[in-house]
Amino acid sequence: MTACSTENNNSQTSGKPTDPVNQGRETIIVKDMKGDVEIPANPERIVDVSGSADELIILEMPFIASANTSMFDSVTVPDYLQKYFMENKVETVGNYSGASGDLNLEKIAELKPDLIIMNIRHEKVYEQLKAISPTVMLSDDMSFVNWKGRFKQLGEWFGKEEIVDNWLENYDEKAIEFAKMVKEVVGDETFAVIEANSVHFGSYYVYRTGGPGELIFDAMKLPASAGTPEGVWGEVVDAEYFSKIDADHIFFFSDDGKVGDTVNSPTWQNQKAVRNGNIYYGLNNEQYDMAYTPNGKLIYMEKMANAIINHTNVE
Repeated sequence: MTACSTENNNSQTSGKPTDPVNQGRETIIVKDMKGDVEIPANPERIVDVSGSADELIILEMPFIASANTSMFDSVTVPDYLQKYFMENKVETVGNYSGASGDLNLEKIAELKPDLIIMNIRHEKVYEQLKAISPTVMLSDDMSFVNWKGRFKQLGEWFGKEEIVDNWLENYDEKAIEFAKMVKEVVGDETFAVIEANSVHFGSYYVYRTGGPGELIFDAMKLPASAGTPEGVWGEVVDAEYFSKIDADHIFFFSDDGKVGDTVNSPTWQNQKAVRNGNIYYGLNNEQYDMAYTPNGKLIYMEKMANAIINHTNVE
């Protein structure tokens, strides 16, 4: 980061030099997906459309509006964030994933932010957002898997690297604790993490490094079943793919938290975990709301661990 003054530097790469919100305030230069960007050194009116409410709360960075809503309706705020949003009067302006409609650009402009944080999923409105206020784009691909990288980048931008490092150290310690409790119950038995696709009926996601897969295989380091993809967030498959999986335990996510018509598939019925009753059901909207950002991950990891230990669904 490089500090400078908006009063003495009119060659900004982001925002407008005459912007009354930031005029005369100290600024810094940060690097994002677009290059070097000049932003306020101490922003006070952040609009976050990147899905980073969790991280900003941990970093104690004030934000007045957010797109951290359910990708299923772009309105509902996840339960674990609702108290903060209510107490701090955080407005909602769409959804960070780009999966459920556009951002409310008019509302964002009306809020007069001094900084906008976005991700690549809304790249099509980058120029429009930049015209409203200095805008930074987090470095991430479309899979929204690189949560630690995003968290560290935010910490670097705001000079709070130590907070991020301490939080991640605590996260790893918690994961070790949960894993120890789980292994006391199931030993070295294997796992698979599957989701019934909400959009394309009859297809499924088999997870590895993405969302709930990351919690099981990377955080708690539980053994992966045959058929679990390697080195990717996951794979899109059909029911025939289940014949490649031979897990002792399966997490199965769907819109209603039930197996539905999948139960009629012979490849599903032949699963070891199905025959032995070791299936833990969960809701798509809840795992999407929690399994991709820091505090949400901690909450959801505990829910998944408890499901295994108590032999219940993810609750």
